[in-house]
Amino acid sequence: MIPIRILFFALFTATLTGAAAQAAPEPRPNILFVIADDASLMMGQAYRCDWIKTPNIDRLAREGLVFDNAYVPTSKCAPTRAAILTGRNPWQLEAAGNHQSFFPANFLTFGDALRKAGVDGGSAGKVWGPGIANDAAGKKRDFGLPAAKRGGKPGEQFANFLQARADRAPFFYWYGSGDPHRTYEAGSGLAAGKKLSDIDRVPAYWPDNDTVRSDMLDYAMEVERFDAQVGELLATLDASGEAANTLVIVTSDHGMPFPRVKGHTYDDAHRVPLVMRWPAGIAHPGRRVSALVSAIDFAPTFLKLFGIAASEAGMAPITGHSIVDLLKDEVKTERPFVIIGRERNDVLARPGSEHGLGYPARGIRQGDFLFVHNFAPDRWPCGDVDLGLIDTDASPTKSLIEELGPGNAFWEHAFGKRPADQLFNIARDPDCVRNLATDPAHAEVRDQLHQALLTELRRQDDPRVLGNGDVFDEYPSVKSLVPGKAPAPKPAKTNPQGAAGKPASPSSAAPR
Repeated sequence: MIPIRILFFALFTATLTGAAAQAAPEPRPNILFVIADDASLMMGQAYRCDWIKTPNIDRLAREGLVFDNAYVPTSKCAPTRAAILTGRNPWQLEAAGNHQSFFPANFLTFGDALRKAGVDGGSAGKVWGPGIANDAAGKKRDFGLPAAKRGGKPGEQFANFLQARADRAPFFYWYGSGDPHRTYEAGSGLAAGKKLSDIDRVPAYWPDNDTVRSDMLDYAMEVERFDAQVGELLATLDASGEAANTLVIVTSDHGMPFPRVKGHTYDDAHRVPLVMRWPAGIAHPGRRVSALVSAIDFAPTFLKLFGIAASEAGMAPITGHSIVDLLKDEVKTERPFVIIGRERNDVLARPGSEHGLGYPARGIRQGDFLFVHNFAPDRWPCGDVDLGLIDTDASPTKSLIEELGPGNAFWEHAFGKRPADQLFNIARDPDCVRNLATDPAHAEVRDQLHQALLTELRRQDDPRVLGNGDVFDEYPSVKSLVPGKAPAPKPAKTNPQGAAGKPASPSSAAPR
């Protein structure tokens, strides 16, 4: 017979051991974050795009998750990347809400938090920019993701990083590709054997002709090069023996560099590819995830996976929500909408301040609908016509549409002025070419979304709805301070409506 005291000790020890096991945190994963520069949802079999071949990304999709409704909060690289790094929307980031800006030193990033927690961080390619990011002492910031030495292919740089870290410690590695950013080699798609007829669909806001289709094929070549870079990184990861516990993420900072996409506030500009694989952590791989997620959800997800509290690391309050529950297939967070918007993109596109005026807009995607409010509808969305519509990247497609001229439907879609309110049924009109905002049958949904947008923006302390939105036009721009780097304003020659410096009317200065 076992003495009572021994039995009690055994039970007590077992209880402590069980409690400790229950309280033990989950093992921290590694994270490989791969971000394209200017890639739309047109991306291989993962997104049912047959004319772009992305076998490496397709492999990740089969072995992991595909997100069908992943959005970036704005459609220019620097403010989107600032949002990814901080978990806050661009309009919550002061000067970093603009493109070509100065990143405020007071905003710490998830990379800074990881470094404080002892996680090995590294990067290759673009993390944030264009712009200047210095700390309070004036030293250039690396956001806790120090850059690898220049030179070498993506896989080689990644291998060097893995070899240099201590004791196979958990790591975070950011690879920022330069593709499919312009410029492109004109005709490269056709030269590679692609055919104009390969493209199954041209968006309704562009002419469907050989020039546009060839430009799209050239874009396809750049996306395929990005996929090859993904393949190099995966090969290095596989060789390391650490793929099972590594969360691989492939995404983009915004849509493709074409008229009415990059820089704009439509669905194609903000909805981006997002594919994840994590053999040891994703439940039921092979799924498609329909939940609405935003790029501001990355930072809280990374911190949660590494067991780090943002507040303890000194970060500003995070607006995004962790998506770990989606990885585990145990939905715990309601995600009824995502918020998008823009402030100043390219500088001096619109005269009116030392650095030029932006084109302020905010939008909300909820259910089948996208509602957008343009705060200054008297301004040109792509910049003043006489300044070259510089808020749209140069391309054969842009040149073609420019030649069509004002009054042409394609020109108006790409460059024309917009009403204060726009409402689109994404399910029926994915190209956002039919504005339903003035349709009496949609008045209720328009007003409901408008109110929901206002409520959320006030909760986020957005200066644009709190009466101080002009602050974004006054923040200095790196590019406009460098002589010869930005075009000088020219006198208006056509359509003086909404001339520089003209104050917005009360109805357009703020949402209803």
